[in-house]
Amino acid sequence: MADTVVTSTAPVKDQRDTADLSEEIARAVEKLPDDRVTCRRIFGNSYRCNWWAAADRSKYDNPGMSGQLVTTHTIRQSRFLIVTRGATGLVITEPEVRASN
Repeated sequence: MADTVVTSTAPVKDQRDTADLSEEIARAVEKLPDDRVTCRRIFGNSYRCNWWAAADRSKYDNPGMSGQLVTTHTIRQSRFLIVTRGATGLVITEPEVRASN
């Protein structure tokens, strides 16, 4: 019985298409002065970005509580983005939202 070795090589993808752009996106998107933006790659060129802002302390039920709190920031905005690298920089678009009926 002859030994058979089967090998397959996947085509090499262009690094520009597979590079994780999360950090660049976080720096590039518009934000308020006190915002902290985090971006995570979901798959391919799809990313989820969250804009974090300091929590409003005026509604605490125990105003005497001070010190570090567990939740100091809340997400004020969240978006799914499609991002590619173009000739002049990042090309950022939002996916079309379709309502399901």
